Amino acid sequence: MNQTSDVQVYRKVLNTGKSKALIAMVFNSENPLTLKQSLALANMHNEQLAMAGENYLQALINKNRAFAAFLPRISFAPVFMRQEKSALGAGNAGIAGFTPHRTTDVSVTGKLDLNPFRDLPVLKAAGYSEQMQRALLLDRRAVLMIDVAKTYFQVMHSEKQVQVLQYSIKVGQQSLRDILVKQKAGVVRSVDVFRIEDRLAKTRNSLILAKKDVKKGRAMLAFLIGVPAVNGPLTNGINVPSTNWRIKALLKPADTHRQDLIAAREQVKVAAAELKAAWGEYFPSVSLNLAYYLSRDTFPNDVDWTSLLRVNIPIFSAGLVHADVRTAYSRLRQARLAESYISRKVLKDLRVAVENLNRDREEINQVDIQVKAAQEELHQADAGLKAGLGTELEQMTAKDGLLSAEFALSTVMFNENIDYLSLLRATGMLNPDISVKLPSSEKTFHGTNAHEANLNLPRIRPENHKF
Repeated sequence: MNQTSDVQVYRKVLNTGKSKALIAMVFNSENPLTLKQSLALANMHNEQLAMAGENYLQALINKNRAFAAFLPRISFAPVFMRQEKSALGAGNAGIAGFTPHRTTDVSVTGKLDLNPFRDLPVLKAAGYSEQMQRALLLDRRAVLMIDVAKTYFQVMHSEKQVQVLQYSIKVGQQSLRDILVKQKAGVVRSVDVFRIEDRLAKTRNSLILAKKDVKKGRAMLAFLIGVPAVNGPLTNGINVPSTNWRIKALLKPADTHRQDLIAAREQVKVAAAELKAAWGEYFPSVSLNLAYYLSRDTFPNDVDWTSLLRVNIPIFSAGLVHADVRTAYSRLRQARLAESYISRKVLKDLRVAVENLNRDREEINQVDIQVKAAQEELHQADAGLKAGLGTELEQMTAKDGLLSAEFALSTVMFNENIDYLSLLRATGMLNPDISVKLPSSEKTFHGTNAHEANLNLPRIRPENHKF
């Protein structure tokens, strides 16, 4: 058994494109880690993905096993027999020769059992099952890629939040110092001091939670990509095309590449073939047995070979075959319902992903305006401080406002990255190196049609299988 070769069967399916080069890298937990490297590491090391790969390998083996039903089984079958001496031939040597108390027969036997009405559909079902497991493997990889990306961006988001909160605490501490001075001068009330202290305590508590989120996120990221730890900086996101996405343009690639939909269609084919195999139990089966004796002691010991042809014609099976056929019909209906459900789910996923991406771009535009306003406010505070018309606290407050606006912008951009990957997932085009370009409208984004989601879009329909 070559186990390495067996593992490579499903690794060839998973390791595609530029991910091969990324997989070859030597991981160091302290080095910077890109999103593509994270996806490649998860593709290589995640155990759940490997278990799905083993399912695909087992489906290939089952296909070979189904084909083996058409081949004879040959075996070396020596038979040694010893029994009590019989009194049947006592006193008659000729009769005694027919009942020896010790015999040795050495033979090579061959056996072939055939029911083509059953075995051919079983072989087809095994082939469809192989394709189904391959699609499920790729779908499992797509789900894993989304989980890794969400965790990756969550860590980046939490780390950005830590930076913003740390500066907000500095601003709060400065505000507290200033108001304490004013309190001593009798200008402010004690309740105003308590309010500043309350806001500062809430900010510190938010910082504690954000740091905790960073640690949990890094632990989860390391778990997903199959490495001991991730301590280095997370360096980048992805370039999301600035496009007004249209559902109609994405239906065709989703119909062709969405792996769970492909798996559902293959499952319908599997169930249909299994139904034919169940019907095949009503047809006669043929069994052929051949034996060639290398040596033989049993009577007649001068015969070198024997053959036996047996035909089995079902007459009464106590309802067992009938029950098998009913079960097969039920499984076929089940598979068709699952295909219809996943077809509708694909359309829903497309609508949600397209709507989210188009809204993300609008939100980015609005938050970008807030960032520019915060930059201008900081510029005015700097100028006022230099001219002696402002205070250091006003400058720090303006800078804190800018950091908060930039954090809001980075949050929306992280969401856009995740929504774009979700769109790739919805169309079945997500792979570890994120190298696929989706079809979209030719115009760049200038808003979106509010009625697009209500259009009567064509539905991805399951195929019809009749027998």
